Amino acid sequence: MALRKLRFAAPLGIQIAFLTCLFLGSLAALAYDVFRVRTTPQLERLTRQRLLEASSAMAEAAANSATRRPLPVTLGDWNAVGRELSEISDRVLSRFDGVEGGFYLDGDADRFVGYAFPTDRPQRKRRSDKNEPPPLEEPYIRVQAHDCLVLPAGEYSASVHDVGPSRVMIVTEPVGEERPATAATWVMYRLVSPRMLDRQVRRSQVSTGLALAGLLLALGLTARLGLHLKRQQREQNRLRDELRRSERLAALGKLLAGVAHEIRNPLAAIRSTVQLWQRLPEQARTPESLEAVIRSVDRLNETVTQLLRFSRTDSLDRQPVDVHLLLRDTLELFAVQATRQGVELKAAFDERLPSVIGSDPALRQVFVNLIANALDAMPSGGQLEVTTRFGDSGKFVTIDFADSGEGVPPEIAAHLFEPFFTTRPQGTGLG
Repeated sequence: MALRKLRFAAPLGIQIAFLTCLFLGSLAALAYDVFRVRTTPQLERLTRQRLLEASSAMAEAAANSATRRPLPVTLGDWNAVGRELSEISDRVLSRFDGVEGGFYLDGDADRFVGYAFPTDRPQRKRRSDKNEPPPLEEPYIRVQAHDCLVLPAGEYSASVHDVGPSRVMIVTEPVGEERPATAATWVMYRLVSPRMLDRQVRRSQVSTGLALAGLLLALGLTARLGLHLKRQQREQNRLRDELRRSERLAALGKLLAGVAHEIRNPLAAIRSTVQLWQRLPEQARTPESLEAVIRSVDRLNETVTQLLRFSRTDSLDRQPVDVHLLLRDTLELFAVQATRQGVELKAAFDERLPSVIGSDPALRQVFVNLIANALDAMPSGGQLEVTTRFGDSGKFVTIDFADSGEGVPPEIAAHLFEPFFTTRPQGTGLG
């Protein structure tokens, strides 16, 4: 049993659509990555508003709590104060995703208490035994919290710092009405964090991978399209060659049919005359019968000569030809016949006409055939005008033959260039 290898390929339209979607997806990922990394003023403004809300809520809750436990407190009460402020921080900050914060106590204490980061539970557990802010940001928070203790009620201090791989915004606000205040809130939000950078790196890797995959697929699809076009071109060339062979065979068939028709008639006349000579040797051999044989032989010779001229036109030597000289000679050749038929010959030649590269005998034969056909179309008189024109592009020479005859019917015009097609009784159809 013969095995055949089956190949399945998606249609070209589906491949292009898939490639387009892949590129659009990679571009979207890259665009998102770029705009996500950039910290715009609008993002900072929105973050500041969130931090201010969180800080105000913490300050208000701590002020209400402080009425029951005045600040500063004694050293023995630090654990209780820390637990109470931690609960406030944890409760308030749980409503603000990604915000961490706590309290700063000044005076003799100069310490942080109540640190909370409720929306980052793993980090919250790791830092449950400490009240200090993250170590890298702690110096900035301490200075800013200490400086804000003298701010009027309702005001706050905000700043943005680049700390290591992070970019953080810090907001501090004094607690209570006393100035300088004995406590201040601090809240912080990472505009760019290491974890965010890791996600951005992963997104960049994914988007870059998508872009590279799209590029590789585009190259593969382009190569495949190139091979497909080459195969199509080879197939078109093969079909074109087959069509040309078919056309040549069809033309050859018509040519052979015309040759057989043109040669059969003179041969039949010669055969009948010779057979008559065989039966009646003395009576049939008259000058008229000999003349008929000679005319038939001449007709055969003329047919063969025109056939050779028809087949060898493209192989004739080409050289510069004076078209006007050829036309004048041809018109002069038909001048007597035109006068006898009452046909007026007119010539309007463009003096700018240069010599053309061509075959003198072939062009002369073309002019003779055209003028002869025009005169045949005007047996009772008329006008034949020959015009030459040199094109504006300087590449073409135009020769027009216009007669006042009846013209060529449409059903005949379609066969004008077929070999051996003619409407004249004595014509060969090779003109």
